[in-house]
Amino acid sequence: MSTVDRPQLKKKKKTGRRLLVIFIILALIVGAYFLNQERQRRANEDALAQLETIPYTRETLVSTISGAGTIRPRQSAMLYWQTSGFVGEVAHEVGAEVEADTVLYRLDDSRLPAEMLQAQLNLLNAQTGLQKLDSDTDLQRVTLQNNLINAENTLRTLEQNLLALTERECTDWRLTNLQTAYDDALESYRNWSTQTYWLQVQAARADLDFCDPVVIASETDSLNSQINLQKQNIAAWEAELEKIADGPDPDAREKLELQLNLAEKQLEGQTIKAPFAGTVTSLTNRTGDMVSPGSPAAQIADLSELYVDVPISEVDIPLVKVGQEAELVFDAYFEQTFYGTVTDVATVGVNTAGIVNYNVTIRLDSDHEGIKPSMTVGVNILIEEKPNTYTVPAESIVSRNGNYFVYVLRDGKPVEVEVKIGAYSSRKIEVLQGDIQDGEAILLSPPVSLMDSFMQMGR
Repeated sequence: MSTVDRPQLKKKKKTGRRLLVIFIILALIVGAYFLNQERQRRANEDALAQLETIPYTRETLVSTISGAGTIRPRQSAMLYWQTSGFVGEVAHEVGAEVEADTVLYRLDDSRLPAEMLQAQLNLLNAQTGLQKLDSDTDLQRVTLQNNLINAENTLRTLEQNLLALTERECTDWRLTNLQTAYDDALESYRNWSTQTYWLQVQAARADLDFCDPVVIASETDSLNSQINLQKQNIAAWEAELEKIADGPDPDAREKLELQLNLAEKQLEGQTIKAPFAGTVTSLTNRTGDMVSPGSPAAQIADLSELYVDVPISEVDIPLVKVGQEAELVFDAYFEQTFYGTVTDVATVGVNTAGIVNYNVTIRLDSDHEGIKPSMTVGVNILIEEKPNTYTVPAESIVSRNGNYFVYVLRDGKPVEVEVKIGAYSSRKIEVLQGDIQDGEAILLSPPVSLMDSFMQMGR
C-alpha cells in the first residue's frame, strides 16, 4: 500500500462511523417512540380499567323537569304596631302555636296615648247612643207629632189671614179721607206733643194701613213667606216621622254603628293579634318597650303546609300540569327524598335578562318533619313515564357541536357512537337512536382527554 492510498482509507473509515452513529441515534429515537407509545397505551388501559360502565338496557324512564326554590309556609305575616305606647304584656313565646285572633301583645293601659283615650271616649258615646236609640226615638216621635200639630194650626191661621187680606177693599175717597185724617193727627201731635195726640196718630196710621195698597202687598208677601215656611217644616217633620214610624232612624243607627266600629278599630291598636292560626316565629318586643306606629312586633306562620315556588323555563312549562308529583331533595337531608304535588302553574311569566320563567307551586306531602321555611330545595317534577325504552345515565352523554355521543367499550377499547336523545329525568336520558347492542358496556363520565387519546391510537 502506497502512502498515497492511506488518507483515502482513513476517510472511508470516518464516513462509516458517522453512518453507524446516525443509525444508532435513529434506532434509539424510534425505540423511545414505540416505548413511549406502549407506556401510553398501558397507562390508558389502566385508566380505562378504572372507569365505571353500565350495560345498555331498556327500562321505564320517568321523565322530569328540574328546578330549585325556597321553602315557604302556607301563610306568613309580619305584624306591625298601629299606635304608640308601652308594651304591657307579652302573651306568648316564640314557637307557640296559637289560634286566629289570639292576643300576642297588649299595651300598658296606664300609659296609653291621647288618641287611644279619645277612642275609648268615642266608643263609650257610641255604645250609649245605641243603647238609648229606642227611647230617644220615642221622644223624637212625640216631639215631631207635637211640632206637626202646632205647625198645621199655625198654617190654618196664616191661610185665613191671607184670605182676609185679599178680600180687603177700600174706595179711593175713603183712602183719601184716611190719609187726610192721618196727616191732621200728625200735625196736631207736632203742635201739641201729648200722649192723647200720639194715640190719635197711631189710630189714624192703623186705619190708613188697613186700606194702603203698599202695606197690603207687603203683608201679603210676608204671609206667603210664613205659609211656605210652615209647609216646608211640615213636609220635613212628616218625612222624619215616617222614617221612625216603625223604629229608630236607619241612618241614625248606621251612623252610631260606624262610630262604634271606628272606635273599636282604633282601640285594636292596643293589642297585636294573630291574623290566622299558626306558629309564632319571632317576637320583637319585651314588656316595657316603647313602640311607635309602623315598628315591627311579631311574625307568625302557618306551618301546617309547606310550599316551594320553582321557576320553570318557558320551553318546559307546557309539560307541567297541576296534580303532577315532584321529588324534593334538601342540602340538609341529602340522602333523603321528599315528595310533593304541583298545586298551581303561573299564567304570567317573569322576564329576567331576556329569559322567561313561570313559577310552579308545589305543596309538600304531610311527611315533612324537619323541613323549615327558607330551606333551599332541588325539585324534580315527574312529567311522564316511558316504559321499555333505552336509557343511559346523564353523565355518560358527551355533547360536541350540537351532537351527542356515548362511548361503548368494545374489545377492551372505547368506541365513540353518535346517539339521538329524547326525554330525560334527573339521572337518565332516553336514547332514541344509536348503533349500540343490548348489554354493551357504556362508559360513565368518560374523560374527554382519555377518549381522544384512544381515538388517536386507533388511527
